[in-house]
Amino acid sequence: MFIASRWIVSVSEVLLLVSAVSLVGLAVYFYNDIKDIEDDMKIAELGNQMKSQRPLGKGRVTKDLLAKFTVLSVALGLILASLLNVGVLVSLSLYLILGVLYSTEPFRLKKRFIFKQLVLTFGSVLSILAGAFAGGEISPLVIFMTLMDFAIVIGVSPIMDIPDLLGDKVMGVKTMPVVIGPSITVRFAIAMLVGIAGGSIMGYLGLGLNITLPFLITLIAGTWIYTIIPLMRRYNDITFTNIVIFKRVVPLYMMIQLVPLAGTLL
Repeated sequence: MFIASRWIVSVSEVLLLVSAVSLVGLAVYFYNDIKDIEDDMKIAELGNQMKSQRPLGKGRVTKDLLAKFTVLSVALGLILASLLNVGVLVSLSLYLILGVLYSTEPFRLKKRFIFKQLVLTFGSVLSILAGAFAGGEISPLVIFMTLMDFAIVIGVSPIMDIPDLLGDKVMGVKTMPVVIGPSITVRFAIAMLVGIAGGSIMGYLGLGLNITLPFLITLIAGTWIYTIIPLMRRYNDITFTNIVIFKRVVPLYMMIQLVPLAGTLL
């Protein structure tokens, strides 16, 4: 939104957008939790307790209550999106549809090879487009940032599935680590991260961005690569993989979301 509007935004619009995206995102996340609860408990029996530690899995909230909260989040999120403009509403509605297809039989796209990564990637892209529509412009810079995010998500998200390797095999979930192996999945992520670093340099040269963008993206990509290389050897160590994913990979992903702002502002 900030990039699309060239930093000319109102506080009320920012709050509306953040609230709308957050509510719809939470609805999709909790809907997936509801549909996955049985699978998560079975995976916990195989040794990976991470997903069973969610509120629903630990019994802190009932399925009925979580379902009501999900419906409420959808309603409020779409109402807030409609207050911005049609583009934001359509983007978040498509995001919601993808979330339903991701978790619901007979589609259950999360169990289909490649489709899981594509849904996650396009979900991220739709969130960016919602911000661009809220800002009022889809400029070449916005398109460039969207392509960069597309490459980041499709390259890094398969790494998140490595801790669930055994459980996904048992449950028939065809993730990249299951189909092509965790080592090749890590190599794929490394190749994508190298390409992302190169793409940031092209953005710096072609779109008039400041040097902060390629410097920070290359730094984070290099740190990411250093962090995930051990997964090629220790992917069977669930404790180690969970530490790498949730304490290193995820924080780096959160950091890289702020880089485009630095690249256009500093």
